[in-house]
Amino acid sequence: MNRSSVAASLVLIVTASCGQAPPPFTPPPITVRTQVIVPQDVPVEVTFPATIDSPRTVEVAARAAGWLQEQQVADGALVKPGDVLYQVDPSQYRIQLDAANARVDQAKAQEEVARAQAEAAAAALVLAQSTFDRNKGLVDSGAISKERWDQLTADLARAKATADQATADIALARANQASAKADAENAQLKLSWCTVTSPLTGQLGASKAFVGSLVGEASSQVLNTIVQVDPLWAGFKPSARVLPAIIGARDHGTLTARVELPGAITTARPGMPIGVTDGAPTAEGKLVFLDNQVGQTTDTLLLRVEFPNGSGHFRPGGYAQVTLGLGMQKDAIVVPKSATFARQTELLVWVLKDDATVQSVVIEPLAAWNNDIIVQSGLKAGDRIVIEGLAKLRPGATVVDLGAGASAGSTSHAEPSAREAEPATAPQAKPGT
Repeated sequence: MNRSSVAASLVLIVTASCGQAPPPFTPPPITVRTQVIVPQDVPVEVTFPATIDSPRTVEVAARAAGWLQEQQVADGALVKPGDVLYQVDPSQYRIQLDAANARVDQAKAQEEVARAQAEAAAAALVLAQSTFDRNKGLVDSGAISKERWDQLTADLARAKATADQATADIALARANQASAKADAENAQLKLSWCTVTSPLTGQLGASKAFVGSLVGEASSQVLNTIVQVDPLWAGFKPSARVLPAIIGARDHGTLTARVELPGAITTARPGMPIGVTDGAPTAEGKLVFLDNQVGQTTDTLLLRVEFPNGSGHFRPGGYAQVTLGLGMQKDAIVVPKSATFARQTELLVWVLKDDATVQSVVIEPLAAWNNDIIVQSGLKAGDRIVIEGLAKLRPGATVVDLGAGASAGSTSHAEPSAREAEPATAPQAKPGT
């Protein structure tokens, strides 16, 4: 052993004997990537579960009793107003219509006869009246006998009665004719009921009666149901506390509504399994209804969004979700979801301090937006948060920033500046004495 080795050993022995410990071990810095919080304007959106409803649902009924003779449109077909759907046997109603028309013709003939009789009675009345007038002054002079005068008086009265009867017969014939016309119109109406047509544009459902069935009775009156499928309603029930924001956005013209069908299944392709689509069917709509009162037990109220359904992806009775756009939030603090982590009931992010160490900060989220989170409190503009390398971090850990990403919430991917690209350097640890 040379003198230098002996001297080193003596130094170690003396140091140990004096109670001095060796310098503490300093772990190497953890590599991360960060980005700076830059406030930005983001759309304010709220999403609610919704139920799809049809504005019009009509039961197609057989108003005329009879045998169902024909179904001219297949179940499930799209129909428009006036399309013939079903045909009921019209035979008995045609017979009733023919009989009613015959009674109309009969009443017209009776009116013609009554008119002819009235003309004859009027002529007889004129003759009786003139004869009576000529002989009225001859009774006192004795030119005609008292018996003759009584006969003339009786003839005039009889002629007046006949004329009155003829007038009454005309009125009766007219009444019979009006009654017969009413019967004919009623028979024509019942005959028209035999042809069942669509009252609206919509889609036909499954038939409840088939050809050969006796329909129009109380037990088998409804034949089918037509449901309007374009446009449709999406009904949802937000909390009454959100209502002022919705009404305010509507009054300012900034309210938007989007109906989405989440979890839709793609069309099967040969050799490919059926799977959920990446882009669910969506439709833009408008708010058309706000209920007039809030539920006392739920503190919610019904709203409806009307939206087009030309593609036919939505069906009444199904479930969807409605997203309302309430305008833009100015200077919002936005962080990526991947930069957050949970601790019990709290949501946190790692913030890089000036001394190249990290600190966990509790944030209060306001809403989710795409793959980001809008923060209500906990961060401010200019804070630098860790977006990659979160797994090994602990409070006070020293890190090396490999390069900043885009500003939080920004969709751009600009290259980091020269200052941001320089890795943070850890301060040198001093050995203990």
